[in-house]
Amino acid sequence: MSVSLTAGDRVVRNGTTGPLGTVQKVRVERIRESLKENLEGKEPPGVTITVLWDNGTSSHFVPHALSKVD
Repeated sequence: MSVSLTAGDRVVRNGTTGPLGTVQKVRVERIRESLKENLEGKEPPGVTITVLWDNGTSSHFVPHALSKVD
């Protein structure tokens, strides 16, 4: 599993216009083996990104919903 976002990165939400934000935390959830099957027989751990937006709100996203801002 590779997550390209780290705490402190500046991000924007993909596919919309809105405020920029700063990644506050990257959370990797390791849970019991899933009942769902995939090619390897196990699901990868869940990853959520907590973002503090410039307008003062915070949100949680999956990594592919965000893009880094240069």
